Amino acid sequence: MNRPRWERLAPLGALGFLLSFAVGAAAVGAGPPAADAPAQEIASYFADNRTGHLLNIFLVTLGSGLLYPWFLAGLWRAIRRVEGNNDLCAPAALISGVALLGPLFIQLAGWGAAALQAGDQRAPDVAASLFDLGNTGFLLFPLPAAGLVLATSLANRSGALIPVWLSRAGLVVAAVLVLGALPFGPFMFALFGLWMIAVSVVLLRAKTA
Repeated sequence: MNRPRWERLAPLGALGFLLSFAVGAAAVGAGPPAADAPAQEIASYFADNRTGHLLNIFLVTLGSGLLYPWFLAGLWRAIRRVEGNNDLCAPAALISGVALLGPLFIQLAGWGAAALQAGDQRAPDVAASLFDLGNTGFLLFPLPAAGLVLATSLANRSGALIPVWLSRAGLVVAAVLVLGALPFGPFMFALFGLWMIAVSVVLLRAKTA
């Protein structure tokens, strides 16, 4: 059966979601200070890059709240079609996919508030605390992301959704996301992004499901 038009285009939501991060990071320009940097250095970073951070918040929120849900809904429908209505992978993927927005918005809120708060008339310790809050989002993000990757990979036992090699690679990606969540939180998003690109390209090329 031919997939509905909007479902065929849903994987573009993932690519737009990732693009919002790339453009947002470019808008900020300067990389963040070390997590244990002095409070004054952290406050100065956010004060100097306030406009870029606010633009980043707008772009990433746009990608997360408008584009990513299309990808997630399309993936959920594709998994449900492959596994039927009696398995748990489709709801697990949906729940994990929604849950990963929580840490993401924590990161955005923490760093965005730090950018708004930082300034010569503000206490640098507050900006440093908000910076730490945002970093916590990076640490938590890989866990629900691993749930989404794992559920998608397990649903693909027959290879009807994505290529078998990508399904097997997904199991490895899920394990790395879990094991590397705490020490390598910020870098795990790049790994998850590569998985999203691979899955999105496969789903875009599929003409039927």
